[in-house]
Amino acid sequence: MRNRFRHIFSALLVRNLLHLKKFIFLFSFVLLFNFYNGRVYAQNSSDTTAISKPAVKYIEKFDTIISIKLNVNTEFDEFEQKGDNFHWDLRPNISLSTKLSFSYRYISFGIGFKPKFIPGNNDNDMQGKTKALGFGLNILTIHWMQELQFAYVSGFYIYNSEDAIPGWIKGQDPYFLLPDLKVAMLRGSTGYKINKNFSLKAVSSKTEIQLKSCGSIIPYLTYNYNEIDNKSSDTSQHSSQRSHNLDVAASLGYIYTFVIKSKFYATLGLFPGIGFHHANLLTRYPDENVRTKYTDPLYEIKETIGIGYNSKKFYSGAELTAEQFTHNDNHSSVQTKATRGYFQIFIGYRFNAPKFLKQKADEVKNLAPTPVQKFLN
Repeated sequence: MRNRFRHIFSALLVRNLLHLKKFIFLFSFVLLFNFYNGRVYAQNSSDTTAISKPAVKYIEKFDTIISIKLNVNTEFDEFEQKGDNFHWDLRPNISLSTKLSFSYRYISFGIGFKPKFIPGNNDNDMQGKTKALGFGLNILTIHWMQELQFAYVSGFYIYNSEDAIPGWIKGQDPYFLLPDLKVAMLRGSTGYKINKNFSLKAVSSKTEIQLKSCGSIIPYLTYNYNEIDNKSSDTSQHSSQRSHNLDVAASLGYIYTFVIKSKFYATLGLFPGIGFHHANLLTRYPDENVRTKYTDPLYEIKETIGIGYNSKKFYSGAELTAEQFTHNDNHSSVQTKATRGYFQIFIGYRFNAPKFLKQKADEVKNLAPTPVQKFLN
């Protein structure tokens, strides 16, 4: 039975409610008007001298504030593969994850884990046992954004087990389990925010507040590397697979924050992209190992929508994000997707940073060249 899933481990890509191809034409959306801060002039009644009004303040910065954010989310990967006569839907036994983040100035660090006390996260005989852990690092400057994430998950089950086990009854019979399937992922993205009046920190790290509605075009590059292995210590396993996968995509997106009555906000973003998927697949048989390598076109789409409350000390909100990568395996009719569609609810608090932290941060900043210092503000 497990040999029927050999293609499943050849790639890692998303499942989304919307079909990717429908969004390719939405590239034009990201070319909407970008909003820049402008000067308004008034004509004096007594002479012809133009008087410039004070510049509008779009962003409030917190250079001496530490931001701590706790969220409960559904951020975990699901794997899906479809062919002419099969459809496999793999999921970890995780209902909700928790992430704790610390942010100061332009840098943020977060750690994610699976709390067992949350209903639906308990290991059981129906959906098996899942272990999960993740780390993340974000650097946000006036224009540049850099994100790095590492995640490890082991233990999956086939959600549509009725297609794998004849006579299987949902709610009564255990799912088809893949307890030895392990996935290690390293994700990254590098982007450039064109409009300096738009604050990504206000959306993500919460070390700034967006004071006036604003948006920006953001071109960026995503790169994801993952290793998937289903090797088991079970002697009945006659074959196993390990795949190394690299996904690289260039995207051009647009994101906008609506500021409502100064402390409330709503954010919308759309990021379509295109790139390539490279797979290095090792199939292990008792008498030989077979290695397969291939590269295919890759299509990406990411949508995000969020609402929240943002004051100088306390903030909270909710966010829905969906990411999907899709490609055809080795130029065949087999389509692979991986989904990172997740919903999160978060609360956070800002407090004054210790003096030594501010001093050390200033020392590090002063060591950098002048152009770099400007970007780190």
